[in-house]
Amino acid sequence: MTPWIIVGGGRMGRAFAAVAQREGIDVRSLPGRAEGAPRRPAAPVLWILAVTDAALETVCERITPALTAGDVVVHLAGARGLDALSAIRASGAAVGALHPLAAVATLDPPGNLRGAAFLVEGDAAAIAAAHAVAEACGGTLLVAGESVDRDAYHAGAALVASGAVAIAQGAQLLFARAVRPEPAEAARRAAVASLLRSVARNIEALGADGALASPLLRNDTATVERHLRAMAFDGTVRGLYRAVLARVVVPLEAAGAVMPETLRRVRALLAGEDPEGPSPRT
Repeated sequence: MTPWIIVGGGRMGRAFAAVAQREGIDVRSLPGRAEGAPRRPAAPVLWILAVTDAALETVCERITPALTAGDVVVHLAGARGLDALSAIRASGAAVGALHPLAAVATLDPPGNLRGAAFLVEGDAAAIAAAHAVAEACGGTLLVAGESVDRDAYHAGAALVASGAVAIAQGAQLLFARAVRPEPAEAARRAAVASLLRSVARNIEALGADGALASPLLRNDTATVERHLRAMAFDGTVRGLYRAVLARVVVPLEAAGAVMPETLRRVRALLAGEDPEGPSPRT
């Protein structure tokens, strides 16, 4: 495979370096803030710019003198498009925006990109390089053939990456409150992670609408009311639950999957007509 040069030693840069090392790819890692043009192999190179959005133009200026025919340069910033690489494209190198749809939270050990999906837009050579990257990760590639609304796309990615964490935080609070003696931190983490993994498998197999597991599917609003009562001790957790309820009921209503009385009661709960007071602590 084409050698990689990874610019940036943060979490994502180290995750890509770990993939290259595992797959036997010739890889060099460079700090994002180094001065001057970096040394490089004589053969064509895939440059992976794993730096902050704000640093992209500066890094492009630094590496441009080192580029040669056949090089491909991609950046990993989900909120930035090909405009960030305009200086690179003017030099004659192929360019692409390659965004890993994977949450990488650790430096040591490096984050895991196994099975990750990637979004790519760019020149034909960059798309070919992205296919090779996805294959090295055992993942999948989404090719944007025309354009990407970066604000909407990045918001969707952030909604999952941050939203799932916020929901997991709320679930851990509820588990700690519900079970006596209080479970150890490791046990609470394992419990929430188990649920998230099962949801991810269901979404992959059935799609988001088909993956829903909810009391609403059996028109059981009494359980939803008890849930809200149990969350009265923390307004942020209760607000998360209400936001989730507001979203999941939309396709259920569109499909006629719930009774009119269920919809009426859900709307009342969303309007704040919650049962009064917290449920007893077990």
